[in-house]
Amino acid sequence: MGENRDKWDIAHLLSERLNVDKNTANNIIQMIEVQECTIPFISRYRKEVTHGMDPNTLRMFLDTLKELRDVQKKATTAIRQVQKQEPLDHAVVESLNAAETVEEINVLLAPYKVDKKTLACRARTLGLDDAAKAILNNPRQQINLNEWVKKDCEGRANLKEVKTGVKHIICEAIARDKTTLERIKRYLKPTYLTLEAKMSASKKKAIDAEKEKGGHSTSQNTSKFECYHHFHHSVSTLRSYQVLAINRGEALKELTVKIHISERAENNFIDWCNYKWADEHKYEDMKTLLKECVTEAYNRLLKPQVLRKTRSELTKTAQMDSVHVFGRNLKKLLLTSPVRGKIILGIDPGYKNGCKCAVVSPNGMEILAVDVFYLHHANPAVSKLLQLLNKFNIQLIGIGNGTACRETEELVSRFIYVSCKKDLKYCIVNESGASIYSVTEEAKQEMPDLDPNLRSAVSIARRLQDPLVELVKIDAKHLGIGMYQHDIPDILMKATLQSVVEDCVTFVGVDLNVAGASLLRHVAGLKKTQVDKLLKWRDKNGPFINRDQLLEVPGVGKKTFEQCAGFMRIVQKANVRSEVQNKSVKTEHVKLEPIATDGRKRKITATSKNSKKQKLPHEVNPLDQTWIHPESYKTTEQFLKKINLSSSEVGKDYFISDIKQAVRKRSISQFADELEVGEPTLQLIIDGLSAPCGYRDIRNVTSHFYKTGISCITDLRCGTTMQGKVSNVVDFGIFVDIGVGTDGLVHSSDMRGKWEELRHVLGPNDLISVVLLNVNKSKKRISLRLVKTDVVETKFM
Repeated sequence: MGENRDKWDIAHLLSERLNVDKNTANNIIQMIEVQECTIPFISRYRKEVTHGMDPNTLRMFLDTLKELRDVQKKATTAIRQVQKQEPLDHAVVESLNAAETVEEINVLLAPYKVDKKTLACRARTLGLDDAAKAILNNPRQQINLNEWVKKDCEGRANLKEVKTGVKHIICEAIARDKTTLERIKRYLKPTYLTLEAKMSASKKKAIDAEKEKGGHSTSQNTSKFECYHHFHHSVSTLRSYQVLAINRGEALKELTVKIHISERAENNFIDWCNYKWADEHKYEDMKTLLKECVTEAYNRLLKPQVLRKTRSELTKTAQMDSVHVFGRNLKKLLLTSPVRGKIILGIDPGYKNGCKCAVVSPNGMEILAVDVFYLHHANPAVSKLLQLLNKFNIQLIGIGNGTACRETEELVSRFIYVSCKKDLKYCIVNESGASIYSVTEEAKQEMPDLDPNLRSAVSIARRLQDPLVELVKIDAKHLGIGMYQHDIPDILMKATLQSVVEDCVTFVGVDLNVAGASLLRHVAGLKKTQVDKLLKWRDKNGPFINRDQLLEVPGVGKKTFEQCAGFMRIVQKANVRSEVQNKSVKTEHVKLEPIATDGRKRKITATSKNSKKQKLPHEVNPLDQTWIHPESYKTTEQFLKKINLSSSEVGKDYFISDIKQAVRKRSISQFADELEVGEPTLQLIIDGLSAPCGYRDIRNVTSHFYKTGISCITDLRCGTTMQGKVSNVVDFGIFVDIGVGTDGLVHSSDMRGKWEELRHVLGPNDLISVVLLNVNKSKKRISLRLVKTDVVETKFM
């Protein structure tokens, strides 16, 4: 019987559930389970097989595949368990073979589970099982329960005890019956359930005690949950954020929560149970006994099970929604447009220990200066900032949004005014996680000579220059985005966050000669041990000349190379040895651009005995700076030959222009037929060749929320239209930073009817136009309405 399960057609189930072709499903299963391909690799380089599935769809496919494999494994185990029972129930085995969910298997296995602590099990040990079976299996016979009375046996000493024991066994049989469990789902739907939340007795007692002392009746925690102190809501329409808020209030003992079932629904279900279990019995005393069993089974076993399951499913759904919200926000945050080529001053605000500041070079690798100034010494602080400005020609200032941010903003505004530098601006940077990162081992290795407080200032500056490179160093849970993410089990968050970070890092791509460990660990196909060996190889041998050298790294085989090579580019200007190949080498030392392995500069020595070109074992391949996979290099060269171009010209303006012109003259399908390659692969090749400098950054180029002066909540006027920066997207709306120190809320009802569309597009750091609806200055609450947004979703290619 177990063999049937092994032949279970998972591809067919996947094709039905996800609406994909069965052959496509089979091919994807083969790539995932047999060829061990990663999702980013399949998404970008196997489009012909997947018919253009994006990473999110493929991850949904993978999750469903894992779920079905778990069902398959559990069903096989369950079948073996049932086969040990005598007599063998072939119908149950067939049902297990056909089961498609874990829940179905649990229902089928319920009668076979033995819990020695239940009342029914105790009754069975007394020998009352036969009496219960006689009543259930013989509706036309009169069963005399006196026959089971044993005066010297506790639990069977009289008729009452016998009836009680028999009822316990029958109650359990009713509660585990497959048909009954299916019916209860139909009768007790979420639409017939109501969740009630109210202030807990302990919280009410604490507030009363506070009132008696003459204190205020509200506290910070009370205000958070006051909208749930008299809360009644249908379970079917509860929102995820409401469920998570109620759960947190209950955990903090501020709320008491109950679920009520409609009396009409309960009565309808009990009537059906009486019809199934009691009405067909011929004798009234047996019929009465069975109806009592139905009522007891419902109140003692079924109803609590329904209530527990309802709370569990509500929480599970809300947690999954929270994870998805967090994932969307994280993707947006990681894909924030970098600020390239500017000297940036990062400031980590503070009162007691002062404001830590750091000036970083345009590429972020060099820390040009660090210092500390104090807010209560404003004039010396402005003088320090002016000295840094004059010495390093600072072009942009990033201020962390933590403690003392507003006061630091005031001082920086004054500094900008005094400096008379009109093009100097600042912006507020989310510093969440910066202080945590500054004390990690990785931060110590990267900036060994800096105090942890100064490291956080460097991190703030670098978050502006390249958010992805800096933010991957920090545990995503500490980035201050999402909805109740700290209430979500780690195991639930981990997989989603890893996949989001992996997708962002992999599809943006990494420079193989610049990327540090924190970035490389998230490249699809690379494991931690392989990253460590790769960095050691780079430290020992210098920068990579081409992608093929990856195969020289210990632990990196052909499979690893296949999965990761296309996502790791080699930028030629950073490669000293490529320059050595093309000119005579007479110098003893060649200075290399800073490498980000440890955050410090590195020198490479290249020596030569004569003026001839130095011959090196590896040659530069211009295609290594593109996202074209090495497996497609041959096809790429053939394509370029057809249009009279050479790969050595990749990235040049005329090269890109000729590529586009060639594609306009002849269709991609014609080229694909001639080259015997799939159209998606050829399109990827053309996109790679058409990118400026050989590489296209998929991150949308957006302007940042720059400021020159400070505003406060008292300056706001209703009806004013202003620009703001999205700080967080949750289930009920969007929080927007409008530059007054307190985020405003655009409720989902104030999104011009586009909430369902925009909730999946907008994310942290997106700029939108809003109009001010209302300001509650005492509670620091700002209500906004969306006016305009030009944000488009970043798609992985």
